[in-house]
Amino acid sequence: MGAADWVIRNFDDQIAGYDKPLGQMRNMLEQLPEQERAAVEEAARELRKTRSAAAFISLESLKIRGGA
Repeated sequence: MGAADWVIRNFDDQIAGYDKPLGQMRNMLEQLPEQERAAVEEAARELRKTRSAAAFISLESLKIRGGA
């Protein structure tokens, strides 16, 4: 892969760190009544749509302030 072992291990550890809370969240969703779960899923869909529609600002369009 070309990356140092410690870099790969760091990423692996970060990914593993999400496993426990992700499992807890999925478990909480599964325990919700159907109507509440549907409301959460609908809200998540709306958030994804809003995020995808947000304006993209390219780095080239940003002005960097100089000075000390």
